[in-house]
Amino acid sequence: MRAMFITILLALALGGGGMYVWIYYGGFEPEQGKAVAFIDTYGDYAEVADVVEALVHLPGTEDNADRAELQALLETILTDNTLTPERRETLARLAYANLDVVKKEIDAAQSSQAEVYQHLQDLDNAARVFKGMRLRSEAEGIVTLARKRAELTARITSVLSETHDQTYSIITQILEDDGELSHEHVTAINSSTDKAEERHDLLIGLYDELIAQKVALDDSFAGFARDAI
Repeated sequence: MRAMFITILLALALGGGGMYVWIYYGGFEPEQGKAVAFIDTYGDYAEVADVVEALVHLPGTEDNADRAELQALLETILTDNTLTPERRETLARLAYANLDVVKKEIDAAQSSQAEVYQHLQDLDNAARVFKGMRLRSEAEGIVTLARKRAELTARITSVLSETHDQTYSIITQILEDDGELSHEHVTAINSSTDKAEERHDLLIGLYDELIAQKVALDDSFAGFARDAI
């Protein structure tokens, strides 16, 4: 108690500016232990978040073999007028197998996404323990950036899921029609083309934003670790 009283007197002796500094830095008592705990919690979050980011890139990347094969098959199924119904049905079954793999990748991203939110809550709790305004503000900024990153991966997963549902509908209809591509089906596909293109453009923008968000988060965390330790 006496030590705390002397500390307060010292802060008051420094004047208003001294009192602000005292509050800004959390008093003259170091908060390295809290900083280390926050850094450890961030490490747990980052490990899961990096997995989610890799998973949301997987179904949408051009390097994904199943996605590439699926696109090639769809192009042939929907544009090659020389295909017999039997051949179109065969290709549709092959495309369905690729689509099933992509769906499992999307499901894995969604499952890991739920785990990220639990780690975000832990990170938020760890940011609230700092007494000093400086470290608390930096920690809270990191949490804000991490939440934004999670929002972006969730939106990407949602767009990928919508694209899957549309493709699934097209392939399923062809299989139900025994390989026939009816006029009504073609009309329905054409009417959804604009939305598919909009989703594609949106997805590219979200991926770019996600990369930028990761860079900002890494920079913010590096600054916090430099200041706190």
